[in-house]
Amino acid sequence: MNFSVAFKKLLKKMQLSPAENPVREVRLLVGYVLGISQEKLLFDPPTEINTEALKILSTYVERRCHHEPLAKILGYKEFWGLRFKVTAATLDPRPDSEILIETALKYIPDPRAPLRILDLGTGSGCLLLSLLSELPSASGVGIDLSQAALTVAQENAQALNLQNRCEFIQSHWFENVFDQFDIILANPPYIDRSEVLSPQTLYDPETALFAADNGLADYKKILQLARSYLKDDGIIIFEIGHLQADSVNFIAQENGFNLQVKVKDFNQLDRCLVFS
Repeated sequence: MNFSVAFKKLLKKMQLSPAENPVREVRLLVGYVLGISQEKLLFDPPTEINTEALKILSTYVERRCHHEPLAKILGYKEFWGLRFKVTAATLDPRPDSEILIETALKYIPDPRAPLRILDLGTGSGCLLLSLLSELPSASGVGIDLSQAALTVAQENAQALNLQNRCEFIQSHWFENVFDQFDIILANPPYIDRSEVLSPQTLYDPETALFAADNGLADYKKILQLARSYLKDDGIIIFEIGHLQADSVNFIAQENGFNLQVKVKDFNQLDRCLVFS
């Protein structure tokens, strides 16, 4: 089929999806299926597209129309300028979570120091690996309860050539951790099950989304145990739900931690807390 005709048909269908930028998403899918760059697609597109490729693309667009996130269809998501493999076993990295990386870097006086970093609930490994990419002498541990997620994180470490500076351990929070760290990162489940989520969000694993006790249960578990795993001058950096700052701070104070800073995300909502 003529490529231009096929593209217009795919775009018309994509406009019925939740895509904010249907043209961009169709281009990304076409580039992925045909194995060509976005630059080539834009400036030197093919004249024809074969039936098999068009069939695959039609299936992908149909999945997008059923609210499946583009990242889950493509199998990757960009985060901190890096590409991370994602699957049904991992939470899709969100742009708002980059606030944790920015905040961590502000608290590191010497980026070449041999720091030790712990990432609780690592998922795709995006937080730990992004931070390691900025700290050439640092090393870290990513833990997750899901072995499927840990496999993805390890693949991402290898793809980014960071596998020699990190390890991934199956653990329920600190259960299988036996070390102390300069930085502890955590983006735990913090959504109460009563909240209504977008259909796209529900493609992420439930265990990475929902927590009991109004979304606070895992903050309590982590903060009750964290002192033993944090060096005296270390910090804990949490991602939080935008209405949880006061509650998480209260839990932290009850367990002997002091709030250092509260950071807002791109939408000016509370997103990140740092404790010492």
